[in-house]
Amino acid sequence: MQPLLLLLATPGLGADVQADLHLDTPTQLYRRKALLDGEGMEAALPQLREGGTNLAVEVLWPPRDADWEAHASKLFDIIEAEDRRLDAVSLARSPAEARSAIETGGVALVVSMEGAHGIDRSGVEGLRRLHARGLRMLGLTWSFSNRFAGSSGDGGGGLSADGWALLTEANRLGVMVDVSHASDRATMEACGWSHAPVVASHSNTDGRREHGRNLSDAAIRCIARGGGVIGVNVHGDFVGGSRDVAAVADHFDHLRSVGGAGVVALGSDYDGLIKPVTGLEHAGKLAALWGELRRRGWTDAELAGARGENFMRAWTAVERVSQALQGKPIH
Repeated sequence: MQPLLLLLATPGLGADVQADLHLDTPTQLYRRKALLDGEGMEAALPQLREGGTNLAVEVLWPPRDADWEAHASKLFDIIEAEDRRLDAVSLARSPAEARSAIETGGVALVVSMEGAHGIDRSGVEGLRRLHARGLRMLGLTWSFSNRFAGSSGDGGGGLSADGWALLTEANRLGVMVDVSHASDRATMEACGWSHAPVVASHSNTDGRREHGRNLSDAAIRCIARGGGVIGVNVHGDFVGGSRDVAAVADHFDHLRSVGGAGVVALGSDYDGLIKPVTGLEHAGKLAALWGELRRRGWTDAELAGARGENFMRAWTAVERVSQALQGKPIH
């Protein structure tokens, strides 16, 4: 149910965008007491630069055994500190801010939360506070169900009453709703009801690898119909097959065949304690993926979309739906 999408227009294009919709680097910075321009990670600044990623969705992930809200806040502190310390990165709260950072040669950092258990106590008010701080994407669940939605990790159900309220407020605020890790029912409810596009930030396809974390064709079509995007994950267990660059490209091909080229994005899950496929061991090696897709006949326009413009279009749509719901002028 996306009637407000009729109000949208395609944004103007500037510098080439390469977006990664899911990076757990803040968790590694916290655990290692490391810096974003340091060594030993899969998607720190050196690897992002090497591989061409200039829009990095940095994830607040509250572990199961943590004080969830306090831990998420600590990770946000780290992102903000790196934003202040490094001229090369810029915390982006809108598509316009992201493009501005990219056009000046920087890396735009977009903040997401993996699992709404990170606002378990505060709920909608917690979302408002994090949005004011700069949060622009919210995962409904992680590997266990919470009071808002069911998870694919434990066979959970759909959205609860609290989940519907959270989704409604996310639409109003302009926070992208992320259905990766959500149960199939919660995914279908969210993408079918939301006024704004939803994303699956780091999910692969059942059509190429049957796995509880991968999306059915019905879910792919639902997300695509609403103008959303799906970020392909490079974790070998989710990719399956030969577990190499070609196997990841197979998921890109499947998304395109089922949902159209406009639904395709990248959400590597680097620095998330994954087992990256051979040839894509870190973010500096992403040129191999784009080269493989080009060899398969992906056009320049399709590649530009998959690399980042599809995500920018979806994010712009989310922002404009928010403006419409708040009665603000839409530019």
